[in-house]
Amino acid sequence: MFWLSVSLKLVNPTKMKHLFLFPLFVLLLIGCNNNSSSDGTTPVDELESTADYVASPDQDTARYVPLYIHRIPADEELNSATTAVGGFGQILAPPMERTEAQMLTKSYWVIEGYADNSGSRSQKIAGTGQWIRCFPNGTFYGGHWDRQTHAGAWYLDVTQKYPRLTLDSNVDRLDAVWEMQAIAGDQSQTAWVRLSNANFGPYHSPISAKWIELYDMPTKEQFAGVHSGL
Repeated sequence: MFWLSVSLKLVNPTKMKHLFLFPLFVLLLIGCNNNSSSDGTTPVDELESTADYVASPDQDTARYVPLYIHRIPADEELNSATTAVGGFGQILAPPMERTEAQMLTKSYWVIEGYADNSGSRSQKIAGTGQWIRCFPNGTFYGGHWDRQTHAGAWYLDVTQKYPRLTLDSNVDRLDAVWEMQAIAGDQSQTAWVRLSNANFGPYHSPISAKWIELYDMPTKEQFAGVHSGL
């Protein structure tokens, strides 16, 4: 005990300070080299963007960025409730007794015409090919052309004048409330309006879209004759 106490007294206080600081420095260094985001998801700057394959020819010079231009969650997080670019809430059982719910869950629903008054003609055309695939368990997949780019939970509100479809995506930029204003008699096409006053999702002026039923993800080749420029 005497030897130990003498030895401690002989240690330079400045050196002792450095000994205590060294472990802290190592921890800080490890933290700086950690590429994971704070919630464990893949960081935003490592994610692909839909701009790589759906952007309009004038997108590089346009001041406006359409909602369909967004980061894509990493493959292993594509259907996760939380990603670096958003998250969706509670999954609820849809009212499957409703015709609208039955219609939504039987096929892919694909945008054939996209009317966004904030965008150029080329940007509107490039909005074609967006799709959703709703499931009876209250979840959905979404994408653009033949690629899935997000997922989430969907909710159907039938208490308003028109049925309202809420899409709560794991890409917050795509959160939206769509009003289903018209449905064809054979249920093969429908006209929706993305509401601007629903207090859900990013604010945007109303967007009108014509959705059509397909049994698989859409391809550009299928729509080549619909709009010039695709």
